[in-house]
Amino acid sequence: MTIDTAPAPVKNEDTPRGFAFGLTAYFLWGFLPFYLKAVAHIPSLEVLAHRAIWSVPVAGIVLLILRRTGDLKVALRNPRMLAMACLTALIIMANWGIYVWAVAAGRALDAALGYFINPLFSIFLAAVLLKEKLAPLQIAAIGLVVVAVAIVTYDAGGLPWVSLALRPAGTRSS
Repeated sequence: MTIDTAPAPVKNEDTPRGFAFGLTAYFLWGFLPFYLKAVAHIPSLEVLAHRAIWSVPVAGIVLLILRRTGDLKVALRNPRMLAMACLTALIIMANWGIYVWAVAAGRALDAALGYFINPLFSIFLAAVLLKEKLAPLQIAAIGLVVVAVAIVTYDAGGLPWVSLALRPAGTRSS
């Protein structure tokens, strides 16, 4: 007599932790405009410099807590990876510089629209460059978003340049 037993399912421990990280990030991003408005009297470049400087020790602590310092050592020894990290940092700094300026200048809605447009651009790139096929409901959802962006743009009375400036720099996973 043989008994068929299915293998035990693999426990995915990353999912709850990833969800917690994502939830924390969205929570912090939700309050970021309030913070930036509170420090609007400080020049945007100074706010940006503080972000850059304080990111290093904070990222170091996170790497230590997550025990991912080996990844950092590998990256520091790989010139191509280091160059890509520097390029990515420059693009993110440009994106954040525009965002900090936009909030301080009272253009928070334009900045938010830029991050709303971001997924549209990513989907466009996936369809054009990667030849990704979209389901009919996905196409309908994208159509609704395009209409919403067009309405907000029309209501604003012109092309939201801040939104478009944030868009290309915003194409990343952060």
